[in-house]
Amino acid sequence: MHTFSREAMERPYRTIQAAGVLRKNAKTIGHATATAQEDEIIVAVVHKDLSFGGARTIAREELTRQVLLVEDEGGWSLIFSLDTSIVQIEERCSELARIARKRWEVMQRWASR
Repeated sequence: MHTFSREAMERPYRTIQAAGVLRKNAKTIGHATATAQEDEIIVAVVHKDLSFGGARTIAREELTRQVLLVEDEGGWSLIFSLDTSIVQIEERCSELARIARKRWEVMQRWASR
């Protein structure tokens, strides 16, 4: 029987919470996507302590380097493109929560074998 670490079992639940933080800040994220330039993307960040880390505008060519700087270890980030609507942002957050919930359910079934 395979057991998961406590941290691994908690991660999906915390991801659901992080998705909620992002969803609550969809208006802020949407404003950032509305003011971004053609060659920029928005990285929305939730810190490990589940606080909103902001919606940061980053040049596309800097994405790989910058994401590592804005997302702390154990945190979450979602990337959005120019003119992503608030509704689309909320849908992405809901999808992230759904995926995390499914992951948690699979882990629970696996751990109970």
